[in-house]
Amino acid sequence: MTDPTKINFTVYVDITTSPATYTYTDAQGVSCDGSVTVTEDNTQIVYTMGTNGLIFLPPTITGDTGGDLLTSITADKQCLTIVDSDIDNENACLILVVAEASNPNIPYPSPDPMIRNVPR
Repeated sequence: MTDPTKINFTVYVDITTSPATYTYTDAQGVSCDGSVTVTEDNTQIVYTMGTNGLIFLPPTITGDTGGDLLTSITADKQCLTIVDSDIDNENACLILVVAEASNPNIPYPSPDPMIRNVPR
């Protein structure tokens, strides 16, 4: 059995701007928009917090017509993983949500990176 595909991003958020500014780097440290195209079942999309003092809150996902995007956040709230369990033809919008660890009641939502499913 092969390991599932894993796509890693580091997320940096500037909450001093209005709205908050999100920037992303891929696993090689190259700037990107955080969007992905999924071509294999059970692909793991991992967002790791790169800004000190911020945590992930549960994201908002729309357009997941198959209901096959599963999310989890680590106990320290520094890593958000989304597993796309099924490759169907859909474009899902993912709104990441972060907050200050010291004040988790004020959310800072992202513009929506896109998760595109493309069956092979």
